[in-house]
Amino acid sequence: MTTVEHAHPATWPVRTMTAHALRGFTRSPLSTFFTLVFPLAFLVIVSAIVGNETTDAGVPVAQFLVAPFAVFGVAEAAFVVLATDTAGLRERGVLMRLRGTPVPVGTALTARVAATAVVSAAAVTLLTTVGVGLYGVEIIWRKVPALLLTLALGIGCFAALGLALVALTRTVLIVQTLTQGLLIPLAFISNVFIVGADLPVWLDRIGGALPLRHFADAMAQTFDPYGGYGFRRGDLLVLAAWGLAGAAVALWRFGWMPRGSGSTGAVATPAPVGATAPAAPAPHRVDAGRRSAAALLTTQVRYALTSQWRDPLSVFFAVVFPVLLLALFPTVFGAGPVHGLTSAQYLLPGMTAYAIAVAGYVNMPEDVAQARGKGVLKRLLGTPLPLRWYLAGRMSAVLVVSTLASVLLGVVAVLFLDVRLDPARLPAVAVGVVLGACCFAALGLAAVALLRSATSLVAVTLGTLLPLSFVSDVFPVGDAPLPGPLAAIGALFPLKHLMAALLAATSPDGPGSGFAAGHLAVVAGWTVAGLLVVRLRGLYRG
Repeated sequence: MTTVEHAHPATWPVRTMTAHALRGFTRSPLSTFFTLVFPLAFLVIVSAIVGNETTDAGVPVAQFLVAPFAVFGVAEAAFVVLATDTAGLRERGVLMRLRGTPVPVGTALTARVAATAVVSAAAVTLLTTVGVGLYGVEIIWRKVPALLLTLALGIGCFAALGLALVALTRTVLIVQTLTQGLLIPLAFISNVFIVGADLPVWLDRIGGALPLRHFADAMAQTFDPYGGYGFRRGDLLVLAAWGLAGAAVALWRFGWMPRGSGSTGAVATPAPVGATAPAAPAPHRVDAGRRSAAALLTTQVRYALTSQWRDPLSVFFAVVFPVLLLALFPTVFGAGPVHGLTSAQYLLPGMTAYAIAVAGYVNMPEDVAQARGKGVLKRLLGTPLPLRWYLAGRMSAVLVVSTLASVLLGVVAVLFLDVRLDPARLPAVAVGVVLGACCFAALGLAAVALLRSATSLVAVTLGTLLPLSFVSDVFPVGDAPLPGPLAAIGALFPLKHLMAALLAATSPDGPGSGFAAGHLAVVAGWTVAGLLVVRLRGLYRG
């Protein structure tokens, strides 16, 4: 311990621990992606889709896009990152050990909140700068005080709620699942992802009761170029009330001791859309020479699925989340039309393609990369089990999860959303699901072969999948066709073609048997390319 620490044990500088927390943030690609890069990418993509459109008063549409995307970045930093990071510190015993040092026990949390405020301010500044420089967004200077007050209350509110959630839960996996599982769906009904939607009464009441909409509305007012000074007193009071309630719960229930037995040992980043749990135990080892190929494959599939089912966040974003989106979008936007179909009929193949991509391109590769980091793949070289059976088990597990998600989506669409499926076209749907699962599993393994770190891997896979979902019509923005450059980008990659193949197979009035041979051929080509990368690069580097 340094002389300064001995001299001032009770006044351990918060700025030192804040700087430490900020360094940890900058070293976490996932934290950076979801708080800074993703909101910025959202702004750029949506602005590119709407083009240079203006309101009747001549104000660029982008003027009203900066605030909601900034709110998402702030909520990610203050709610998801802070809660997950704090739960990780508790689960690893760091908070408990701090109680045996001269550092006041609250200093670590104060520093984490301060780092959250810095990151949140950086997100707002980044989006505003890009909006002003590229899209003609105007800073309303008379409303800057309201902006600063709203931002401070928003950060405080969501930081308090994040710490309250940590206080009420036992493990970091639960915190990860609840934070992302709450924030992202609520963003669709809180004027964040969809602004000014005509929601059903029950959804509108849910959104109005929770703080995210009030934060979004208050921030939007500070970017509104029309009259006033930007203070929405009612929304600010709601944020303050939720913040006080969260702080009270955190003070009442917060504990410094590790609580759960499911400790991961190294979680200090927000859980991404589709992130997986830490790698499962090493694959079950038996004498491979005495077992049939089917038995080997079955064993590895079972262990791969065990890894999936032990992570509720992985199951949520690969299976449950697409179903929620399928049910939510028609409720928000109405029954249609979208490109000549009802919204549910059009969204079904897109959500199916998205679920397949999350399972194969995001979840499974992270699990394999973590296994590689723990030396599991290298140890396979000294066992009777060939690596190909290990990988076949992982890819087959992707197919199982993709099939489950596809069936669940189809059942919900047919029973509750009046989607029509032609039984004669179901073989085309099955071929699309199988080929799509193989394609994105192969591309996920290729990403593992090309990248060293599991953390950077997820940032890359999510960082490519989410933007491509918008330019591949998986997440349609209105009924208008995409601008030519964006459509051309989407056509280069397999997600667009998988979605188109599934669209042809699920359209009840389309010609033929539903097999879109051209799109399926592109998906198959990407599958071969991914497997070639795995073959040439190998999976042992890491």
